Amino acid sequence: MTKYRYMQHIDSKTKFRVYKHAITKNFWEFYLGKPNKNGISDAFVMGFENEYGSVDYNEIKPYIAAEVEGDRLVDPAPAINHRWVGGIQS
Repeated sequence: MTKYRYMQHIDSKTKFRVYKHAITKNFWEFYLGKPNKNGISDAFVMGFENEYGSVDYNEIKPYIAAEVEGDRLVDPAPAINHRWVGGIQS
């Protein structure tokens, strides 16, 4: 089973499932949801702007400097103005 962790904006009750955290070479951070069959994930991205959207993992893969998933999702800090809710789940 794929492991994930919930992240929640401090002003919202809505939770977002994070399956993978990646940092690209330009220091953008990607909190990635579960990808669909085409490799597209819902994501929270911290870059020039901080926003929710869709990300094609295959497009950013060549630019990733570091990434964690599974049990290692305890390592990254939550996104700015967000918090982790609970621990690792599967």
